[in-house]
Parts: sequence; structure tokens; C-alpha cells
Amino acid sequence: MNAPTERLMRLIRSLEDHAGSVDATFAVAGRDLGKGLNLFDTLQERLSALSGRLSGDRIIAADAALARLADDLRPLRQTLAEETRSLVDIAVHSAAAGQTWEKLVEHIRLITIIAHYARIESISIQGVGRDFGDFANEIFELTTQAQRTIEACAREHDRMSALLATALASQREFETQYGAALSSLSDKLSLTLAEVEDRQRSGMTLASEAAARSGKIAMAAGMAIVALQSGDSIRQRLEHATAGLHLAEILEDGRPADGLPTEALSHARDLLLRIEAAQLEASAATLGEDAELIEQNLLLLRDETMDLVDLVRSLYGAGGADTGSFMAQLGADLAHASALLGKCNSARAGADQVAQALTALLDTSQQTVDALAATVSNIVLIGTNASLRAARVGSNGRSLVIIAHELKLAADLVASVSSRLPAIFEQMQRAAGELKRQDRLDAAHFGALDREMSTALIVVQETASELALELSRLMREGAAFGKVVDQARLGFSGAAATGEAIGAAAHAVAAMASDKPAVPAEMNELVRGWLNGTVWPHYTMAIERTIHCGVIERVWDPAAQVSTAEPASDDVDALLF
Repeated sequence: MNAPTERLMRLIRSLEDHAGSVDATFAVAGRDLGKGLNLFDTLQERLSALSGRLSGDRIIAADAALARLADDLRPLRQTLAEETRSLVDIAVHSAAAGQTWEKLVEHIRLITIIAHYARIESISIQGVGRDFGDFANEIFELTTQAQRTIEACAREHDRMSALLATALASQREFETQYGAALSSLSDKLSLTLAEVEDRQRSGMTLASEAAARSGKIAMAAGMAIVALQSGDSIRQRLEHATAGLHLAEILEDGRPADGLPTEALSHARDLLLRIEAAQLEASAATLGEDAELIEQNLLLLRDETMDLVDLVRSLYGAGGADTGSFMAQLGADLAHASALLGKCNSARAGADQVAQALTALLDTSQQTVDALAATVSNIVLIGTNASLRAARVGSNGRSLVIIAHELKLAADLVASVSSRLPAIFEQMQRAAGELKRQDRLDAAHFGALDREMSTALIVVQETASELALELSRLMREGAAFGKVVDQARLGFSGAAATGEAIGAAAHAVAAMASDKPAVPAEMNELVRGWLNGTVWPHYTMAIERTIHCGVIERVWDPAAQVSTAEPASDDVDALLF
């Protein structure tokens, strides 16, 4: 085997290796890209799921509950201050009522003592008769009954006063410790709600952005797929070129060729080497262009997808472990609000008890005052009758007249003191009106708020967990997508070098052709016919036939240029065949 033949064989083996490498590179890249596109479809599903998490009916209902809670919390501190003032007013009037009850008890006891003395005196005086003693006994019984009633009211008042003191202390302690927190929490909840609404709007914007990016990604993927399909055509072109070089090797050895005389072998070999050199050079250029196009589209595919994932990450937070994320913060705010409402409700439970006890006390006290007025009237009437009867007795009944007069004075004192109570009751009733108004946040209202807030908290926590899960999957699948695309790009890192090696082989093949002048005219048709019958039938692509014709034209006409232009993009037959 001579040196040119050995060199040609090495080039053929190298080109055969390159053909296999190109085929494997494009096949692996196509497989990776297909896997990446499946992952991208999954990413799009994740994005849709994420958008739905912040726009579902449950989270919207939670937003509404959050808005109501913020509105209810905002005036709560002022309401508490007003109720505290009402409790203070009730306490002031209650103290006045307490002092009045104490005086009434003293005056009733005095009447009881006077009635007792009257009964003793009526027994010791001759001539007053039994009637005066009966009057004294009746007064004693009336005053004793009145005393028991007043003392019962006083005890009820003391119980209410104790409740009032406890409620005041609890209310003031709550105001001191948590009053400012209620206002700041309301403002914070409002800001958090605004952030949730802003993120919901951003979620809608994200959907549009994702759609735009998805279109761009799909376009890049489509172009990459089209470019990848050229791998098979490049492999075929390399195989066709190596087949031609094998034929040139036969001609190099001087072995006979069907239809070609011996004197035309060297001319046919030179022309064949030129044709295959041009085919290899065009294949190298196509491989370089396709590799560059695929690299650019894969890079665009990865960058656009990663930008989309980063956009989602910035919108929704880094995941469930990020306690500073807006959903976690919202849950923390709601939990804090729930705890504050519980403390507030506990503090205001004392005010509810005071309101209930005050209502019962005022009813009982008013009844007692009314009964006391009747009792005093009866005592005065009985005392007057007793005084008249004692006056008939003469000087012996003078002491009884004095006792009756003292009894009347004591009864007048009771009437005077008890007359103050209705005004005090009215003032207490007016102050208690603040604790009984219809729009007051009573225990039932607080219970409803807490239940609604608990429901909202559950929804927020579940949504946060779902978001964290979806984000975790999105980040994981986004990373997997980037890895797959990077693998595909890495596979093409050697494609450019392969193209350069094929180009170098093309130059080496061209150098093997002798620098003889054009094929002798008498052999033109002979060599052309042999090439058309031997090489031409193996071509499967229009570009190969174009290059073939161009080389022959240049050989026949040295002024002509070899055309290696790719067929037009809309020439489907030329692209495929």
C-alpha cells in the first residue's frame, strides 16, 4: 500500500468515527431535549397550580375574613377605653349607692329600735290599751322586713361591686399590656392583606409573563429540534463522502473500474477527491452552523426557564422553611390576633358579668325602693294614728307621743335618703348602656370572630403548606430541567471540534488531488458518465447534488465557482431529499 493510499485510509477511518460521533451527539442531545421538554410541561403545570393557590375560593374567603378582622380590631382599643370609662362611672355611682344603702340600713335599724321601745312603753302605761301595742308590733314587723330587704340589696350590691372591681382591674391591665398591640396588629393585618392582594395581582401578571416566556421557550425548543434533525443528514453526507473516498482509494491503487478505461483513472480520482473534499467542507460548515444554532437555542431554553423559575421564587418566597415568607407571616399575624382576641375576650368577660349583675341589681333595688316607699308610708300612717291615740290618754301617754314623733322623723329620713336612689340608679343605668349597646363586641361576637379567624388561619396554613410543596417541586424540577439542558449543551461542546476536524479532513482530501489542468476534453463525457452512474445515485439530498454539479462545472470551466448554498427554507423537497 503506497503512502497516499494509507493516508487516505486514515482519513476515511477518521471520518467514519466522526460520522458515528455526530450521530451519537445529535441522538443524545435529542433524547435530553425531549426529556427536558417533558420536564418543562411539568413546570407549566406547577405554575398553574401555584397561580391557583392564591386565587381559589378558600383563600379569597380567608382574605375577606382578614379584612373584617382588621376592621373590627381597629376601633377595638377605643371601644375598650369607652367601656373602661363606663365601668369607672358605674363604680362612682355604685359607691354613692353603697353609701346610701348603708344610711338606709342605719335609719331602718333606728326605726326598729324606736318601735321596740314603743312596744315596751305601751305595756308600762295604763290606759293606752291594746291597740297601741298592736301598732308598735306592726311597725316593728314592717321595719324588720324592710331591714332584711335592704340588707339583701346591700349584699347584692357588694357582690356587684366586687365584680366591678375585678372587671376594672382586668380591663385596665389588658389596655396597658395589649391596647397598643391591638392597634398595631390591625395596621399590620391591613398591610399583610394588601400584600396578599398585591401578590394575587402579581400572580395574574405572572400567568401572562409565563405564557409569553412559554411561547419563547417553545419557539427555541422547536428551532433546536429542527436543528437536531440535521444530525442524521450530516451523518448521511459523511457516509456518502467516505463511500466516495473508498472509491477514490480503489482508483488510487490503479484497480479497474467498471466503464472507465485505465487512462481515465487518475482523472476520475482527482475529480472524485475534489467532489468529496467539497462535500466534506460543506458538511463541516453545516455541522458548525447547526451546532451553534442548537447551542444558542439550548442556552435560550435554559435561561428563559430559569428566569421564569426565579420569577416565581421571588413572587412566592423560597418555600415553607422560609418563615419570613408572606404566607408564613400572615399565619403568624392571624395566630397573634387570635391570642389577643382571646385575652381581650377574657378581660371583657368581667364587663359582661358586671352588666348582667347590674341589670339584676338595679331591678331588685328599684323594687326595694318602691317597697320601701310603701313601708315608710305605712310606718308614718301607723305612727300618726298611734300618736293620736296616745294623746287621748293624757299626760300618761306623753312619752308615746314623743316616740311616735321620733318614729315619724326616722321614717322621713328613710324616705329622704331612699329618694336619692332612683337618680343614682338612672345614672348607673345610663353608664351601663355602653356595655349593652347592640353593636358592642360581646362574647358571642368575639366567639364568631375567633371561629372565623381560626378557619382563615387553617386555610392560610394549608395554602402555605401547599405553596411550599409546589415551590419545592418547582425548584426541584427547574433544577432537573437546567441539568438536562446543560447535559445537552455539554454534548455539543465537542461538535464544533468535530466540525473543525471534518473541515481539516476536507482540506487534506483536496490536497491529495493533483494540480493537473482540467480533465482532457476527450475524457469529459466519459468521466462525467462514470461519476453520474457510480456516485450520483448515492446522493439523498439536493445539497449534495448541487455541490457535485458545481465541482464538475468548475473542472470543465476553471472560472466557475463551486456553489454550496443550502436550499431555501421553504424548499421542503430539497431539505428532506
